[in-house]
Amino acid sequence: MSSPRCVGIFAIMVMVVRLSILTSASVIPTGLGGGPVSPELGLYDLNDKVTVLTVNNFNDTVLHQNRSLLVEFYNTFCGHCQRYAPHYKELAERLYPWRETLLVAAIDCNAFENTGICRDYEIFAYPTLRYFSPGYMCKEGNYGQFVKPNVKVDDLAANMAQRLVAENGTDSLPNFPNLHSVTENEEKNLFEGLDSNRKLVILAYEPENTTVGLESVLNFHLWPDVQVRRITDLNVANKFQIDGIHYKIATVDRQGNVVPYSVKEDTPQAYVATIQSILEAQHFKPRSVEVKKGVANTAQVPDDETGRTAIISEVLRNKHFVYQADLEMAIRQMLFNEIPKVHEIHGEQLLALQRILGVLQRYHPLGPQGNEVIRRLHEYVLNANESVNGGDFQTMLEHLNKTLGPIFSSNHFVGCVSSQHNKRGYTCSLWTIFHYLTVQAARLEISNDPLEVLTAIHGYVKYFFGCTHCSEHFQAMATRRKIWNVPSKDEAVLWLWAAHNEVNNRLAGDDTEDPQFAKIQFPSESSCHQCRRSDQSKTDVNWDKDAVLSFLKNIHNPGFVSRYGIDNEAVLQPSLDKLRQKRRVGNVFSEMDMRMGMLLYGFCVIMMVVAFKLFAIKGYRKRPYMHDALGKV
Repeated sequence: MSSPRCVGIFAIMVMVVRLSILTSASVIPTGLGGGPVSPELGLYDLNDKVTVLTVNNFNDTVLHQNRSLLVEFYNTFCGHCQRYAPHYKELAERLYPWRETLLVAAIDCNAFENTGICRDYEIFAYPTLRYFSPGYMCKEGNYGQFVKPNVKVDDLAANMAQRLVAENGTDSLPNFPNLHSVTENEEKNLFEGLDSNRKLVILAYEPENTTVGLESVLNFHLWPDVQVRRITDLNVANKFQIDGIHYKIATVDRQGNVVPYSVKEDTPQAYVATIQSILEAQHFKPRSVEVKKGVANTAQVPDDETGRTAIISEVLRNKHFVYQADLEMAIRQMLFNEIPKVHEIHGEQLLALQRILGVLQRYHPLGPQGNEVIRRLHEYVLNANESVNGGDFQTMLEHLNKTLGPIFSSNHFVGCVSSQHNKRGYTCSLWTIFHYLTVQAARLEISNDPLEVLTAIHGYVKYFFGCTHCSEHFQAMATRRKIWNVPSKDEAVLWLWAAHNEVNNRLAGDDTEDPQFAKIQFPSESSCHQCRRSDQSKTDVNWDKDAVLSFLKNIHNPGFVSRYGIDNEAVLQPSLDKLRQKRRVGNVFSEMDMRMGMLLYGFCVIMMVVAFKLFAIKGYRKRPYMHDALGKV
């Protein structure tokens, strides 16, 4: 029988071995530098002249104001929005002197917190520009005036000037400039009603079909020493020595002295430069007006650069890997942002929602909780009579996510990480989840419909995807590539792969391309040598489609999806590696326990023999017998 001390030592030894094995097996590198990578910031920051709007300051900035407002509703990942951003920044810079009359602002509809605002204002395309008049109040059917997002800043500035002059009741608004043209009745006393600090009145002749006078007034509204007025009537202008040919600007002081000035050309820039030189020569300066630039979403702080660098290094080493984090980020964006932005989902749009949720329910990469959430969402939209409200969908989703527990294992991109601000991200992850879904449909054969996933993808991109131009390109490509004629699920996998490569070819070298992740024809030679035939030309790749199909099925196999960088693996199904490790650790434990038991048994037997010899045999002595008459006693 073994002693309690021997059993205690044995138990400690087993525990130490088990802990060492479990510890070494559970170390999963995150590549995050100690923290998760946060979502991307918007296209504008506090260094731009664009006022950043969020749900926290939108109403205070837009509603019941004594000035007008131009707002861009955009999506960070939208390629057209990214291309338009420099033009909008240029416009904001140019109109910055107008800020007391017209504020230039923007709101990122890609931020989850702003989803409700973009839904309430019925934003259906990106970028969308809306003009809000002074005193604007939000009500049904009035969500601001649509403005075409013109890339020609001159035209857009002229548009804004014309809208401002057309405002009703501008004279009753405090601090609003006088945009009316000087009349004959005013020519005798231009200073009537002006503050005594006004030392000069500057008159700017505005030729027909131009806004040079309007823009001059707006540009110098913040200069307290002067009043800039426009003149459209050449007869009135002549009385101030303005001939409309050589002299087009004149200054008038309180003593009635008139000084005419020439302007090189009839452009707002030339007028503004001339007037500014006049004012600076007399040492006049504008008064300062502070504009609240807004506060960026606190959840959207810059990524930890060390963590980002580690992720990029990992991804560049494994360019063909599919990452769990990216699949989840695509689903997160679809469910929590894109779908809820639609105010009323009905008709073909509702059918598209039912299809994409049905496909996600069958082939998603989430864990048990995620499966239940998507199942209930699918059931919710299937039971809808005629329509689903985007806000109600969001409320239902948030309730399910809260009651059923977390459904995502990460909140950042890994394989779709960007090396530069606002590159890749969601669009990359959306392609990833689309490929994953087509492969799962081909692998599992749950449905016999070869167009099951492609139909769902087409409907989602058409009705919900937040990049309008991208959606239009995809729909045109789908028609041209005859998406509805795909005969099998394997062909569906290849159709989407070929379509993706076409998009990569179109966008290669574009401003939206990430410099460290060039848009190539996938898979690359290094990722799949057998996918490319040796007789390929320099321009077109001669693909071995059988090898490509095998490659795509392999990298999108759930057992091979990389979990590098995830934060909470507990919400997922156990990976193949975990299952193998569990079996392996179980085998190690049983073999080790058996060996230790045999060792302990042998050790205890030896100890018992030694104890017997030391004590039992040593204590036995041959005693002398006493004799008597009868013999031995």
